[in-house]
Amino acid sequence: MPALKIATYNVNSLRLRLPQVLAWLNEHNPDALCVQETKVEDGLFPLAGLQTAGWQAAFTGQKSYNGVAIISRTPLTDVQAGFTTGFHAALTPADAPQARLISGTLATAGGSVRLMNVYVPNGEGFTSPKFVFKEQFYNALQAEVVAQTAQSPNLVIVGDFNIAAEARDVANPKTAAKQIGFSPTEQAWLQQFMAGAGVTDAFRLVDQTPNVYSWFDYRGYARNPNSGMRIDYTLVSPALAPKVHSVLHDIPVRALPQPSDHVPVVLTLNMD
Repeated sequence: MPALKIATYNVNSLRLRLPQVLAWLNEHNPDALCVQETKVEDGLFPLAGLQTAGWQAAFTGQKSYNGVAIISRTPLTDVQAGFTTGFHAALTPADAPQARLISGTLATAGGSVRLMNVYVPNGEGFTSPKFVFKEQFYNALQAEVVAQTAQSPNLVIVGDFNIAAEARDVANPKTAAKQIGFSPTEQAWLQQFMAGAGVTDAFRLVDQTPNVYSWFDYRGYARNPNSGMRIDYTLVSPALAPKVHSVLHDIPVRALPQPSDHVPVVLTLNMD
């Protein structure tokens, strides 16, 4: 049966790490790579470099911050930048929406699959307006997934969700529970989102290994290379859950020069 390979990777500046991304694409050859924190406005997006290497891209970005893109071998259809449900993804109504969500449909031998690529706000601190925005974003994202799944039952949502789900997903749960990314409040947001959106963590469908991380703390990495959290997810709709074959975290990229603080996470689906 045909396999469909979808990867997610917070690159923390696409232009800075374009050579690494191109090398990774050449080695792993996914059907689609969803990247976050491209940190580049659309006019400066390195589309030509990707196309020269045989890749297409749908993207939405802004200068220096945020930015998401879906890189694929074949062009996506029905591309949507941002929310279709009317959510204004900004701290205040006066601010421009932040480039944190892009969706598109990928044609496969087993039928079309809707891809959603998201970069959830970090939240900054418990008393920050950005923490309130993070909760609002999760609520809006739940509504968006429900709406898109109704139109496209074969849905995969991937990206940097900036919350670790369980104690086995963080290096030091007691310390992490007092910080952004693993507080009980945020864990509840993530659980509510997944239940309300009707999506499942594909990794935990097939692998119960603890202490597998997708993000590594730059500040503590030299002292403890395993100082990390699992905050990058591949989530699947009910129609695709039975098709999950594997989810791999590409930890060896941490050995590259000037790596991102995240690693690629690769979902493989067995498509009938």
